[in-house]
Amino acid sequence: MIKKQSNFIEAHIEKAVLIISGLIAAYIFYAFVLRGPNEIPYDNQKFRPGQLDIYIAEQSEKLKDRLGREPVLKPAYVPQSISFLAKMNSVIDKNLNIIWPVPSAAETSVDKKYRMPVIGQVNDVDIEHIRAAAYIPKVPVTLENALMEDTYEPNDLDLVSVSANFDMSKIADSFQECFAGKEVPQGWRDSSLAKPVFAGVQLQRQRLGNDDQWGPWEDVDRLKIDPKKDEKMIEDVNELPMGGVMVQLAKFADQKTQINLLQPDSYKIASAEEDWLPPALHRKFLAFRREQEAQDRRDTLATERETRTAEERDRTSLRTGREDRPAREDRTIGDRGRGTTGRNGSRTAGGGGAAGRGGSTAGRGGAATPARGPGMDSRNSSRTTTVRTDRNDRRTETSTAEQKKIVKSTVTEASINEELKKIVLTKKDISTLRESVTFWAHDDTVEAGDIYRYRIRFGIFNPVAGTGQIMDEDASAGSKVVLWSDFSEPTDEIEIPRKLYFFPVNVQEAAKAVEVQVCKYALGYWYGEQFMVKRGDMIGKPAKIEASDKDKESGAKIPETLDYTTGAIIVDMMTMNDWFGEKTIQPRQYFDILFSYDGFVIDRLPAKQMYWPEEVRLKYAELKGFEKKAKEPFRAWSSTGFQGLQKNVPLNPMDRRGGPMDRNEQMDEYMRMRMGDRAPAR
Repeated sequence: MIKKQSNFIEAHIEKAVLIISGLIAAYIFYAFVLRGPNEIPYDNQKFRPGQLDIYIAEQSEKLKDRLGREPVLKPAYVPQSISFLAKMNSVIDKNLNIIWPVPSAAETSVDKKYRMPVIGQVNDVDIEHIRAAAYIPKVPVTLENALMEDTYEPNDLDLVSVSANFDMSKIADSFQECFAGKEVPQGWRDSSLAKPVFAGVQLQRQRLGNDDQWGPWEDVDRLKIDPKKDEKMIEDVNELPMGGVMVQLAKFADQKTQINLLQPDSYKIASAEEDWLPPALHRKFLAFRREQEAQDRRDTLATERETRTAEERDRTSLRTGREDRPAREDRTIGDRGRGTTGRNGSRTAGGGGAAGRGGSTAGRGGAATPARGPGMDSRNSSRTTTVRTDRNDRRTETSTAEQKKIVKSTVTEASINEELKKIVLTKKDISTLRESVTFWAHDDTVEAGDIYRYRIRFGIFNPVAGTGQIMDEDASAGSKVVLWSDFSEPTDEIEIPRKLYFFPVNVQEAAKAVEVQVCKYALGYWYGEQFMVKRGDMIGKPAKIEASDKDKESGAKIPETLDYTTGAIIVDMMTMNDWFGEKTIQPRQYFDILFSYDGFVIDRLPAKQMYWPEEVRLKYAELKGFEKKAKEPFRAWSSTGFQGLQKNVPLNPMDRRGGPMDRNEQMDEYMRMRMGDRAPAR
């Protein structure tokens, strides 16, 4: 029998299969039995149910521990809008004054050393007070509502304006010399630093106390109509925002901002007879207005005199029946020219009289006549009378012509307008001016009856503040953001007139009462009312205002009621016996009223006009004249006077009749100039 030869694979294939099957079975047993099929992925890991609970419990303990710790504050966010806008503005407006912020202080060249420019002093300080009805804010003014009419309402305003001058050429030359002049090394010269940028104007005031001593100097806030009223001026480098003084330079360098800092707008004046102007021009405006009113009165008197002369001539002709008798006519005119004496000793108006003060006295009708000269009586011949009358007429014409010549030579609308154009800054770069610049500031917080005096100065940004680039002799200015000029000398004291007066005009002994006239200022005009007051009564109380027919026709705004309460209480009435006279001394008897505001200090005043002190009589006559003044309606919101056209020099602010553009168009142009795209459409 033959033995067969076998293959190794065939001989062991069954064993190999068994081994592979065992390994597969072992893996399946380990993976799906020993490790388990329920692992859960969590937090980038896989956990079995038991392990997951343990992990979550550990994480909870860690979180609880963190919640129990003290909070760790993160660095506060610093807004980057100002820096971003500064960069954008420099690109859009091509403002070469901007110095770009450097990444770090290490890259700043501290080798540069500059001298500080000289700011100098202010000159020609002037002051003026205006009282009028104006558009006063009802709510806080913001950039959004600054030009909205609904934000304002007519109300009384006492405004003090202080102006001064400075030489811009000296300031510009000083900056040029310190930062880009010949004495500055070539590598240090920087023309952007040599351009002065104004930081603001500071106005301070003192109040005169009851002890006749001046109080401390105090800063005057900006006007209530200034939307940036609450912005604080930064003067210390430690308070500067990120970017340092360069951000302030970029923020204030715009010419509109510079103009508004040096020449801020005043209130819109609602009174028809008042306007705001710089102090010196305002006084000229008032003088011009007084001359115009006086001329109007002279013209009216002349017209009335001519009318009376013509009427008298007609009556004389009818009475004589002879119209062509020059001697008789001349004699009649001469008799009228002399005038007659009235009951009060004054002379009534005559046809040949001269208006004005020159050698004349006032008659009962208010007209003025020449004083009666020696030898002028009814026995004079017709020729003599005619000659005297002709001389009077010639003197009248000469006087009127001279007065007109004086008015024309001193001040006119055109002259005021030309001076205003020279004073008001325009859109051109202020730093390029080489002339005297007028600037001003306002105070709308004064109180009636108080006395003040002021001083003013202006400030310019220090372009190297906080950089260490200042010479040792000027090292004290290194931390000063603003370089101030010297304060002006204190202004003359200015008294704010009271808005409420009372005058005891008569005493009724039987009723033991006093008739008191109370005068009060409201909405641009004076009003008066009489009250009967007894011992222990307060002088004045609210009363209704009865508008006259003329005021109703004019459309003037008259308050329905007015509070005449003075706060003074009548304490007593005393009989006074004294002597008066200069050459001949005579006795007199009158009453004094005793009154008090606080119950401690008692004042006294005679209870009849003829016994008042001179200043009281003058004030009473002045106020009674103001009461009779015809009331006029307020200006419309869009119909502004000088103040609305200050920055719009090509327009004529003196022309109240308008011009190429009416008032609305002028105001629109002004708003577009001041606010740009934010100006509301009409």
